[in-house]
Amino acid sequence: MPIRKLQGRLCIVRLEITAAEIPSRLTGHARRYPGAGDLETAGRSLAAGGFAPAACADFVRRVCKWGGGYRQLDRVRDNNAPAEVSAALREGVVLARSDQVAEAVERIRLLRNLGQSFASKQLRFLEPTRAVILDSVIRTQLGYAETAIGYEEFLTDCQTILSDVTATSDMQGAGLRVCDIEAAIYAKLKGIE
Repeated sequence: MPIRKLQGRLCIVRLEITAAEIPSRLTGHARRYPGAGDLETAGRSLAAGGFAPAACADFVRRVCKWGGGYRQLDRVRDNNAPAEVSAALREGVVLARSDQVAEAVERIRLLRNLGQSFASKQLRFLEPTRAVILDSVIRTQLGYAETAIGYEEFLTDCQTILSDVTATSDMQGAGLRVCDIEAAIYAKLKGIE
């Protein structure tokens, strides 16, 4: 792994990504994991509809299925009443919209049998301009902790990359969101092009 000097410290760099490769990584990610746009639409509908309990339970199931969490599907459904799911998603969105994104993930994570990875997936589809997914691939390969602090660090890093990419490249008008940066990072780690 490359060693870089950053702010007077020596760092082991585990990933390098350029602005130019982000579009192809996003295309590859979308091809490998189709349906993100539909889930974002469903997330907007949940919020517009006041987080109806049955719709929230269905949304959580769909996001778990999208993320390959087949073993979570039944456990989350069987151990959380639709009203509990509704409250968690609603409160998570309120927190995210007040710039408390890591706290929002933690609120959703309180649902039984969901975990941080799938809690962050729920929030990413509810608030794609504010939230990212922190799953085991990113945690283990880049060293983020499975905690609110680890999530906050990864989110901040994605926001920094987004800011830098849009300020210093020809991608200023590309409409990138913080979730797109996370998806490009994930795709790079998985070798998806």
